[in-house]
Amino acid sequence: MDKINQLKLSAKLLILTLVVLSGLTLFAAVAFDTLDAVRVHGTLYEEIQDDNELIADVMPPPLYVVEAYLTAHELAAARDKRESAMLIERVRLLRREYDERHGHWASRLPSGALRSALVNDAHVTAVELFDALEQELIPIAGAQDPGAAYALVTGPIKRAYGKHRSAIDRVVKLTKDLHAAQESSAEALVELRRNEMLAVAGSVGLLVALLAWFTVRSVTRRIAIGVHAAEKVANGDLTDRIDADADDETGTLLRALRRMTQSLSSLIYRVKQSSVTLMSTATQISATSMEQEATVNNLSSSTAEIAAAVKEISATSQELGSTLQEINLASVRASSLAERGRVGLGEMDATMRRLSGSTGSISTKLSVIREKASDINGVVTTITKVADQTNLLSVNAAIEAEKAGEYGLGFLVVAREIRRLADQSAVATLDIEQMVRHMHAAVSAGVMEMDKFADEVRGSVSTVADINGQLGEIIEEVQRLGGRIESVSEGMSSQAQGAAQISEAMSRLTESARQTASSVKEFNSATHSLREAVSGLKEEISSFTVAG
Repeated sequence: MDKINQLKLSAKLLILTLVVLSGLTLFAAVAFDTLDAVRVHGTLYEEIQDDNELIADVMPPPLYVVEAYLTAHELAAARDKRESAMLIERVRLLRREYDERHGHWASRLPSGALRSALVNDAHVTAVELFDALEQELIPIAGAQDPGAAYALVTGPIKRAYGKHRSAIDRVVKLTKDLHAAQESSAEALVELRRNEMLAVAGSVGLLVALLAWFTVRSVTRRIAIGVHAAEKVANGDLTDRIDADADDETGTLLRALRRMTQSLSSLIYRVKQSSVTLMSTATQISATSMEQEATVNNLSSSTAEIAAAVKEISATSQELGSTLQEINLASVRASSLAERGRVGLGEMDATMRRLSGSTGSISTKLSVIREKASDINGVVTTITKVADQTNLLSVNAAIEAEKAGEYGLGFLVVAREIRRLADQSAVATLDIEQMVRHMHAAVSAGVMEMDKFADEVRGSVSTVADINGQLGEIIEEVQRLGGRIESVSEGMSSQAQGAAQISEAMSRLTESARQTASSVKEFNSATHSLREAVSGLKEEISSFTVAG
């Protein structure tokens, strides 16, 4: 069974055709043998004919009254009444049998010479013979004088039997002629049927062979078309058009192959278009990621500069705090010296000079702090622009990732992470901007106070010659100077606290920049993977050739 399943379809159909033709040949041989056996003058016919002739030879026919004629002779010679009675009964039995068979053939034979000879001529002579036996012989049967009986048997009865014998001979001749004609007709009919059967068997065999050949040719041709189309599809050629003009199973198969080729061609065409779009998108994303990486590097350098500036501000604030402490001590000593009187005027003059120099240094340092705060504002503005650009780039990357479908899921996650980091950077930048504004306000107030204090110190130095007369005013001014120094000290404390907060914010900003750089690297890696995937996809589909 496995070997048969492994055969080609043409071989299977050829085997089926041979089996059908063999069956038809066997059927024709059996039919011919049967007809040959039962035909006229055939073996079976001859056997039946021999049996009929044997019966005819052994048993006397009822319509041929030869037995009645012989019984008449026996009846004429009989002397025993018992024997005569038996012979009389035999004659009457033969008469009944004759009448029965005569009635049978009278109802069956068609009109013609045979019917006239048997039913009319032979019947008249037979009735004449039986009437002579019944009316003339039987009454005198068994008499002591047999002469009358013999005279009757050899006279009228013999003449009636002779007529009957002639009529029967004519019936036999007509019957043989009719039988010969029927045999010839039957033999011709059998021969005709044999020839017709031979013609039908040959026609059916030829028709089966032609139908099998046409079927094999049609099926194998369409299967060959399907195989050729499948091989071209397997080789990547989708431009072949499959002709399916049949409505049978092979036509359905070819139409299914045609629909499959058209669907596959459309799919490959769309994949090619999508691969071009994906490659363009990957290139844009790569360029965007490179720009973003450069921006993050600039952000890192800017944060480093801001951190250095914050450190410098913190150092300046510490110096200002120590200077203010010295000023506070100096003012205390000046107040003590003023209260002691004019004796310490020279020392107060020197102290006022030092105070004037210290206030100048403080003013200079506060000016530097204000300039640094302005620089910080510029850096914060740059960071804000970088955060906005990073947010915009992440939105563009998310849009391109959505276009890429399942190939852009990784880029979508990376773009969302970059956008989150950009939002954190923007929030941290706003915090830094607010802190810098507070610090700038405090420094501006300190500068104003220090300028005002310097003017007062210079006025005090210029009027030190009048200190003797204005010592009380100097003491009051020194006391007020202590309050102002305390106010400046509080401002410097606020400035130091703001610098610490700025330093902490810059640390967070630096960490955010580092995370952004790491995300950009991951984004670049994902972009590279996308380009490799798109290149692999293009290589896979480049082997297909589509129409259009």
